[in-house]
Amino acid sequence: ALVAAPVLLHLCNRCAMPAGSPQAAHFSALGPDDNANANALFMGEELTDTEVGFWAGESRSNLRLFLLRARSWKRTRILGTCLLIAGVVAATISSNVAALPSGTHHANKSKEMVGATQFLEAAASNASGANANEKPNIIPDPAMGWPTTVLWPRLFCFSVLNKDNPHEVATLKMQIRKQIGIAACERFVVLSGERIYLGKGHRWDNGTAVDVWSWVNPARPVAMGNLQAGDDTNSFKNTEIFINAWKILISGKALEGTDWAVKVDPDAVFFPERLRKHVKKLSWGTQTKTPMYFKNCNFHGAKLYGALEVFNAAAMQELSKRMSECVQLPWGRWGEDEFIDKCMERLGAEAKNDFALVGDHRCMSAECEDTWRASFHDYKSERTYLDCWNRSRKSEEHQKMMKEGHFFCCSSS
Repeated sequence: ALVAAPVLLHLCNRCAMPAGSPQAAHFSALGPDDNANANALFMGEELTDTEVGFWAGESRSNLRLFLLRARSWKRTRILGTCLLIAGVVAATISSNVAALPSGTHHANKSKEMVGATQFLEAAASNASGANANEKPNIIPDPAMGWPTTVLWPRLFCFSVLNKDNPHEVATLKMQIRKQIGIAACERFVVLSGERIYLGKGHRWDNGTAVDVWSWVNPARPVAMGNLQAGDDTNSFKNTEIFINAWKILISGKALEGTDWAVKVDPDAVFFPERLRKHVKKLSWGTQTKTPMYFKNCNFHGAKLYGALEVFNAAAMQELSKRMSECVQLPWGRWGEDEFIDKCMERLGAEAKNDFALVGDHRCMSAECEDTWRASFHDYKSERTYLDCWNRSRKSEEHQKMMKEGHFFCCSSS
């Protein structure tokens, strides 16, 4: 536009000026090479940087000459036509420049992750004081969650569901229906032995909601561990199921695009916004390049208990590249939590101890009124899950009221 407009005005002045006038003499003084350059622009030939600079610099004098031509009505009509042509050309060039792509997404980034990024950008825009009347541009997909209160760092959460356990099925459906638990993460996935309908996800602008289904994790049934028989767990020997689950998540690129990956048991009451507070200090700077995970149980030394397993993005990148090394471990008598613990050690991940992460009746017990714990285990029915969740929320509200109202309770003897 900067080049085309002054060139057209220059030629319009030439057309409209009377022969022998001072203005015609000015135009002729430009020389044959300059006139040839003007023709070159319209013939599609390229100009040098010096030539482009000349034509851009002539814009002021050309505009002045253009105004002088308006003394005559006939000339004004000619010049008006030229101005219209100049405006159309300038607008066309500007629109073409504006339409150029500003960048491209990473080639192997999944469509679901793109949807998550758009959702997070919209949430961040709203949180920063954007116009509340502007509707965020959200592209729904079944793995998109409903994060609230604390929107960073970003979490991908998943649960592995026993399709034959009606309590687990009901609890996961309830989490999606109420948008709590793993459904309050930025991204979430449920895996099960067969495809199960879990509920409605986000809605399109026309009100139609996407359906949320579990991902199929084909694995054979497993037996209960027996410590007396030499097993390392008295829970289900479910390592093979979770090895398959990890492989499915890796191949589906579900572990990409967020800051932390979180495995949550179906019977673990989970508050993602609290977990974000636990991991926030480890979610920025160069430390994010170090693979990290959490040990959450202090019983005869630090251990990882499987109710809540937390890994940063760097650890998931290593797992994606080197899963075959972990599969070679002697995991036959292990539970899945011991497997992933030993796997992280094999991959060189740094273990962080956080014994206030989970209130687990089997280790580091805490009641639901503890508002710092990110999860409570085990609550094996929809009713008991919701009861614990509500108790914890009420405890939060009470603490907030006491803090904001400056209420203090004291006693003296």
